[in-house]
Amino acid sequence: MQMIFAAPFVLGRKAFLLCALLVFVFLGSCVQAQQDDAKPLKPNDPRLNFSFAVSPGAKPFRFHVNLNMAGTITGVSIYRNDQSVPFQTLPGCSKFPDAVTALWLNTEIAQLIDHQDFNFDGFQDLELLQNYIPHLDKRLYCIFLWDIQAGQFRLSKELSDLDANLEAHPEDRTLTGREDWQGGAWQNSTYRWEGGHPELIEQSGLLGDWGLPPSKERPCGFEFSCSRRIHGKMAVTLHKWICTPGEMDYLPACPAAASAAVLRATPPASSAP
Repeated sequence: MQMIFAAPFVLGRKAFLLCALLVFVFLGSCVQAQQDDAKPLKPNDPRLNFSFAVSPGAKPFRFHVNLNMAGTITGVSIYRNDQSVPFQTLPGCSKFPDAVTALWLNTEIAQLIDHQDFNFDGFQDLELLQNYIPHLDKRLYCIFLWDIQAGQFRLSKELSDLDANLEAHPEDRTLTGREDWQGGAWQNSTYRWEGGHPELIEQSGLLGDWGLPPSKERPCGFEFSCSRRIHGKMAVTLHKWICTPGEMDYLPACPAAASAAVLRATPPASSAP
């Protein structure tokens, strides 16, 4: 009788040990796969090579994004089409640039280099990705303007620090930026070149935090506002408290122009006290 009960116990114990071993092997394989996926992209990966011309009819330059052994973005080397030695190597401009790993999709790697005519001089300017936050679709670039006289790219710290997702719009010669944060907050900004510098001319945003307790000064968690430059300074043209999450999807349109009341409250700079 003792042997009859012992046999199922032994078999059950063996089955348990076998299952435990399989689980251990499976988890080990998953960890190894994650480690392999997180390996830094090799510095000679062909996906780090890009090409574009700075002006219509010009021969395209070749661009190679430089990574260190940890995969961190360190800069970009620029080659003329028929040369194997770069005529310019530019460092990154961020203190904490991203590391490119095997986890990055091809579409994400393709965003490492971009180009636009930011100062509307007819020449393409260079963008080198420094930080990418996929779930917020947020991209921060070092922006290098093409110096026509020198025949080289020059870092524009002003544009690099200006905004996230910066885009140039040649049709009205404006720049726009979009910033998103956790929890649904966002801000859109429009800039126009004035005296050689980009100046903020319009802005709208939904800012706040549902975790903040209501107060006399702040009765609701979020506030939506619009503003535009009037007589040389920014003035609020619309403001609305957002008291429930459902209201975040039904925001009013920003006024196309400042109201008479806003204009009266924003006198020209020359007559301001």
